[in-house]
Amino acid sequence: ILSKNNIKDIYGCDISNFLIEKAIQKGITKDKLKVCDATNLPYEENFFDYCYSIGSLEHFTEDQIQKFLISSKKVTKYYGFHQIPMSRSNTDEGWIESYQSYHNNTEEWWKERCKKVFNKVQVLDSGWEDKRCVGKWLILGK
Repeated sequence: ILSKNNIKDIYGCDISNFLIEKAIQKGITKDKLKVCDATNLPYEENFFDYCYSIGSLEHFTEDQIQKFLISSKKVTKYYGFHQIPMSRSNTDEGWIESYQSYHNNTEEWWKERCKKVFNKVQVLDSGWEDKRCVGKWLILGK
């Protein structure tokens, strides 16, 4: 999608070899993809202008969330955009055990963690939702 909108310099990383192979099949060149742990991104400081993740951060432990935020801040020059589900009930439900376990907490819970690392924290609606969650974008700037 990004390459079709004239964004040419696209990199990707994932802990899964399978998903990296899917990205190669979608047309991202292998030299711009890495299998790695997002809590310790193997890129130089300010390597990226922007970074994003979709549906990942909520699956990390609280310690991994903090490590990811620190790591992504280091490698990103301007802003990070991270889409996550947040609690529809506006209560901190904590770690939900399901077929795909995840944190289902409030906007304030997420902002509190992000503000420990980033100077600018905004939350925007994403338009995605289900019975338990509403999708939000964390917009994080230095």
